[in-house]
Amino acid sequence: MLHDPVTPVEATSALGDLAVLRDAGLVEDSTEGLVSPVQLALAADIPCFGDPPSSDPDAVMPLGGATLELVRAVLPRSSKTALDVGCGAGAVALHLARRATRVVATDIHPRAIFWARFNAALNQADTIDFRCGDLFEPVCGERFDRIAAHPPFVAVADGDAYSRFVHGGPRGDELAMRLIEGARAHLADNGRLVMVADWPLDGGDPVDKRMRRVIGDCPVGLLILQSPPKNLDEYCVLHAAVECVGLGPDFIRSAIRKRDHYEELGVAGVAFGIVVVQPQSAPWTSLVAVRHSSDAPVSADEVDRIVAAHALSHHGPVSDSRLRVPPGTSLVAQPLPDGDGSAVIVRFPASRPEWPPVLDASTAHLVQLIAQAPTVGHAAHPVSQTDKAGATLHAERILRAARDALVLGVLEPY
Repeated sequence: MLHDPVTPVEATSALGDLAVLRDAGLVEDSTEGLVSPVQLALAADIPCFGDPPSSDPDAVMPLGGATLELVRAVLPRSSKTALDVGCGAGAVALHLARRATRVVATDIHPRAIFWARFNAALNQADTIDFRCGDLFEPVCGERFDRIAAHPPFVAVADGDAYSRFVHGGPRGDELAMRLIEGARAHLADNGRLVMVADWPLDGGDPVDKRMRRVIGDCPVGLLILQSPPKNLDEYCVLHAAVECVGLGPDFIRSAIRKRDHYEELGVAGVAFGIVVVQPQSAPWTSLVAVRHSSDAPVSADEVDRIVAAHALSHHGPVSDSRLRVPPGTSLVAQPLPDGDGSAVIVRFPASRPEWPPVLDASTAHLVQLIAQAPTVGHAAHPVSQTDKAGATLHAERILRAARDALVLGVLEPY
């Protein structure tokens, strides 16, 4: 895991007979001692082997930076069929195999399929069907209850040492957009795609509009949970450091080259995003700002909750719904600086990924009316039967407040 040389005595004491490991190429002798030419990482509690970081375009690392974020967000309690697209060394497929009856894992790179099969054998996961091919080509005509994807998403600049594991295209999101475009044809009626990637932010369309344009008007819900933007200078330095381990002049040139490339594209930053695509009765799109995953990780249960609220807000029977303020949430009034009334800060439980919204006092009052009523429709009933115009206006305000509060997470169905 750390690539420190050890003596044969130390290695034998820890691992026993080294002959099998030598024959498998997992350890080898060097002038400094016994070393390993491969990388071992832990995907939660699953050991996963792959290649160490290098500029070799055929290198397959055991984990990507957001592998565990994808595992948290995609894992169902149970599933009949699951697909890991671009499986790499197989970490996500191994987790899916614990919950799904049948798992297929695909990758365009034969070396990735080799490592994935190796790790499946290591973890005694003999039910995964590994197939080599580009994106969805190996599963043509098949549909799945759950699809996981962690595509390469870093922009490749002229002069970069291209890596299949890292680079997603000149902008970085080209491969991810192809995945989104092809997902609907491989989702079962109640299926779901969950994909993680860094997304370029530019002065044009926001990322949700770009994705919807790729999907078109087909009846799917599109949800993007977007973390705060990353500092682009730091981002370029980080990837240059991975590419140029020695941190010498090549590292400096690489960082500047990457930064200039984003500047030429008009990209002002990148943001990590979890993308969910799910068949629905009518199309809808939502972009939700969430906190950093290190502060509030997004689980599959959180995805279930957010998708249900947004689907109801966009096209559901809101009037007949029972809504509540989420348990553990408090609405705290704060006086405005100019002394003209107050704003209401919605304080969510610490585990919720959404940012706390701020409501005006009138909206907060409507939210509380809705939460106290048996259904939204009951909250919309007029107080006075004689003022029909006022009753209609009140009902419209209640329904609009309910839909808006669902999107903000201030109300949820139960």
